Amino acid sequence: MDSRLISAAQNGSIDDLYALIDEDSYILETIDVVPFINTPLHVASASGKLAFAMEMINLKPSFARKLNTYGLSPLHLAIEKGQTRLTLGLLKFDPDLVRLPGKEGTTPFHMVVKRGEIDLMTEFLLACPTCVKDVNVNGETSLHIAIINEKYEELEVLVGWVQRLCHTYAETLEMQVLNKRDQNGNTALHIATYQNKIKAIKILLGSRMVNRNIHNHNGFTALDILLNQRPDHRNREIEKIIRKSGGKSANSLPKSKKMSKLLKTPINFTEHLFTKTSRYRNQTSDGSRNALLVIAALIIATTYQIALQPPGGVYQGNAEETSGGKKSIGTVVMEMKYLYVLRVVNSMAFEGAIILAFCMLPAGNDYLWPFLWITMLLHVSYLVSMSVISPDTIWYLSLNAGSSIVIVLFCMMLFFLRWKWSKKKIPEHRSELILEGLTTLDQAKGV
Repeated sequence: MDSRLISAAQNGSIDDLYALIDEDSYILETIDVVPFINTPLHVASASGKLAFAMEMINLKPSFARKLNTYGLSPLHLAIEKGQTRLTLGLLKFDPDLVRLPGKEGTTPFHMVVKRGEIDLMTEFLLACPTCVKDVNVNGETSLHIAIINEKYEELEVLVGWVQRLCHTYAETLEMQVLNKRDQNGNTALHIATYQNKIKAIKILLGSRMVNRNIHNHNGFTALDILLNQRPDHRNREIEKIIRKSGGKSANSLPKSKKMSKLLKTPINFTEHLFTKTSRYRNQTSDGSRNALLVIAALIIATTYQIALQPPGGVYQGNAEETSGGKKSIGTVVMEMKYLYVLRVVNSMAFEGAIILAFCMLPAGNDYLWPFLWITMLLHVSYLVSMSVISPDTIWYLSLNAGSSIVIVLFCMMLFFLRWKWSKKKIPEHRSELILEGLTTLDQAKGV
């Protein structure tokens, strides 16, 4: 590169820059064709010449992503030289620059974590939230880097950040970041345990999404790593913390089937039912799905309204006595034979509309369980309303109350079993991608 251009960049002289361009219109093009070179933007970034750097980006945006012969981008150099204002200037130009891998796959975000520049790290997270999942050539995330360099405050910020993410697939991203394994299969928890860094272990175990029992390529869990070390007072304290949080040794964990074995087994009724439902959802266009959801909601509202205000109304407090005595206040006026028919067909329409709404909802537990709870409560309310307006209130209410209690107990037992199972659940040796949270079986099937 022309020494005069280097001097102009170091001095931040925009006039000198344009004088050189006037002399040679291709001076910047000549630099751009070289794959690895120290550009004027690199020089300005290292010197903290903000105005010159912004002018250079305006002329040659590609310079912002070019690496020099040391594998550093202009943003890497600005961070290395402590040029905070220029760093933020580059960040405003393109937030994705914080994810640009340099030497050994180190991104600018990795660099600020390693250097312990917590304010810059926070700015990077706000500008580019997904930078937290980037890894270097060793498969190390920013969490690994923070633990290795004993940056505990930065580690707290990183864990707190992924726990507060709210965008689409935020929960998947949280699981992926906290349980990402490096080339040796070690997660951040494994690294912290290898190095007996009790503070880092406490920070990580404070998150429910950190898998206590994930194993590395040697087949060791965090507890196994600790038990293989020389016992001392510090190790016993760490062991107590890991065990209390649910950590176990690999030998005590149940063997899990590989995905290949699972796929070879015949499909059972439950899988068949959910597969058919998912296919029905996916084959329905968004417009049709929205229309069907509106229709289902109208049917639910209409049938529920009939339970509250049946045709012909109900007897009021001023009802006249007949030969059979005074009519019960609040019961239907219509004859019982008509009530029986109305009660059956209205209930069928009510339940059918709920099933239709269920089939049209997006797949996933995020929608399934809240919907089931709400519809169960709505169902109980509907049955109570129908019981009140029926002359055979005691019989009808007793029958349906018993049914409702059975349904509630079943759901409670189901939730309890799911909770117990989730405490024992470990990542199955199905697939490396599934194990690290990069995908799920549902996503692979297109659900």
